Amino acid sequence: MLRLVREWAVEKPWPLRIIIGALAITFVVSMVVVGNQSTEHEEFVAEVGEEKISVQEYRRVYKNMARFYRKMFKDQFNEKGFPKQVIDLMVEERLWIQEAKRMGIEATDSELQEAILKMPSFQKDGKFNPEFYRRILASEKLSAEKFELQERQQLIVGKAKKIINQSATLTPSELTEIEMRKPPDLNQEKERVLAQKQEKALRAYTLEMKKKAAIFINEEML
Repeated sequence: MLRLVREWAVEKPWPLRIIIGALAITFVVSMVVVGNQSTEHEEFVAEVGEEKISVQEYRRVYKNMARFYRKMFKDQFNEKGFPKQVIDLMVEERLWIQEAKRMGIEATDSELQEAILKMPSFQKDGKFNPEFYRRILASEKLSAEKFELQERQQLIVGKAKKIINQSATLTPSELTEIEMRKPPDLNQEKERVLAQKQEKALRAYTLEMKKKAAIFINEEML
């Protein structure tokens, strides 16, 4: 299911922007703080370098993402293979956080505040609602401090991905090819092709990180 969304995002990026945005919020609210903060005897689903993903964290993410996809795809949602896809996504997120830190990327307090205030899940009548904020975090058993740290990590990941995106540009030959097709809206077609190229660049960069990283997944725990 996740793979289908990714492939569709490459081929048809524009219709999926709202879906991907909603999924990103679901993922952020689902995640806990990165790093090994668990007890010595806690079970782990995966190891990404020196960091571990606990069973508790995996189950929280799985529950919320499955709920999101059931709502979006209804009867078409199939959980076969979904556990592996969820843990793969979590591993990739860990890798991007590590890469962003390696790049020395930071997120300021004002950037963090602005991002949280704009999250639709925390708004009522178009404005940030503190009660919604506290209620949602409480339902996920997350403190504000932990959630805000996780959101800060998402911000630096976004900046890292933006750097990779900006490295993917349309070549003169690609621009000529687009113009020769004479699309109804030339600028929109250029943006569509560029979005496809940027998405492919991100996937290629992610796959390269996975090749270089020490990753272990305990599939029996999925």
